[in-house]
Amino acid sequence: MEPTVGLFLITWSIGTGAPGAPNLKLACTVNTPQEVLNGMGAITQAVSPPLNLTTYVHGTFTYMTVMPDRTHILVVATGFPVQQPVILPPGHIGPVFEPNFHLRMILDKDWKSGVANYQ
Repeated sequence: MEPTVGLFLITWSIGTGAPGAPNLKLACTVNTPQEVLNGMGAITQAVSPPLNLTTYVHGTFTYMTVMPDRTHILVVATGFPVQQPVILPPGHIGPVFEPNFHLRMILDKDWKSGVANYQ
C-alpha cells in the first residue's frame, strides 16, 4: 500500500517483545496531501508501579528515496498529555502543556515495518 492522495488509518505496535519491556501502541490518521499524521499513543510497561502514559500525537512525514527503488518514510512526531477539558471565561488564554513524547520512525514504503526511537 503506497497511498499518494487521501486519508487513511494506521496502527503501530512498537516494542522489543521482551518481558517487562515498554510497549508503544499508536493509532493515527495519515493525511497524505498535507504530509501530516494525528492520533493517540499509549506506552505501557509492567513494572512496579506500572507505566501507563497516554498522549495526543501530531507529526509529519516525508518520503526519502536514497537509491533507485529504495524508498523509506521518515515520521517525526510529538505528543502532549491527555488532559480533561478546561473551560475558561471568554478572553482568557488556556493552559500550555509541555510535550511528553517524541518519536522518530523510518518505515518501509508499505508503512508496515521499520525502526522507531521514542522518548
